[in-house]
Amino acid sequence: MKRIRLALSLLALVAGVSHAPAADTNKPVDWGALFVMHWQNRAADFKEQNLAWQNVVLLGDSITEGFDVQKYFPGRRVVNRGIGADVIGNAMAPGDPRGVLQRLDNSLFDCAPTSVFILIGINDLNGGHSLDQMTDGYRELLKRIRAKRPDLPVYVQSVLPTRGNYSGKNPAIVEFNKRLVAMAAEFKCSYLDLHPLLRDAEGELKADFTKDGLHLTEPAYLIWREQILKALHWDM
Repeated sequence: MKRIRLALSLLALVAGVSHAPAADTNKPVDWGALFVMHWQNRAADFKEQNLAWQNVVLLGDSITEGFDVQKYFPGRRVVNRGIGADVIGNAMAPGDPRGVLQRLDNSLFDCAPTSVFILIGINDLNGGHSLDQMTDGYRELLKRIRAKRPDLPVYVQSVLPTRGNYSGKNPAIVEFNKRLVAMAAEFKCSYLDLHPLLRDAEGELKADFTKDGLHLTEPAYLIWREQILKALHWDM
């Protein structure tokens, strides 16, 4: 029951309810605690779901978590390792267990991966992390992957444009994506540039691709899906 209630809370959050005033109550919702609980539950679920055969892994935050792999990749061994509100995982506050760096075993290495598509960073920006902190963390992420799986095809995906209340992050996103290009080359990864496919003439996430300025709608996922299919040379 706890996981069901938490899932409902997080679904509301992803839908944008988190930005609305809390209902009449004497105690405000502790979204930070909900995020931590959600992270812990998702990470535990990943460990239970990992199987002995090979998988393509989608690794990231809520934008990845919202990618319905059964719907968009029917009959394919694609596993979703996205967790809402997740971050790269370096420079974390004491007691905060989140971060892709903290869950590489059950979210990647234990999945018998044939390839991994990484999309992470927007929550680091929204949380006040500097570009240098993000670069250090992302480099550590790629370093650990290469140390354990030097042969693994890794797709570094650009951080996506934002819109509305989040649009102030777009200049930093553009700069961070330049750094991702360099890091992908440094660690012999492929760079999957989704950013220009989803932005409008003003450099923001297209209006049809989002409801809250950050998370994606189905048309955006269809474009993303097409890029993954091309990268893997899959026909659907």
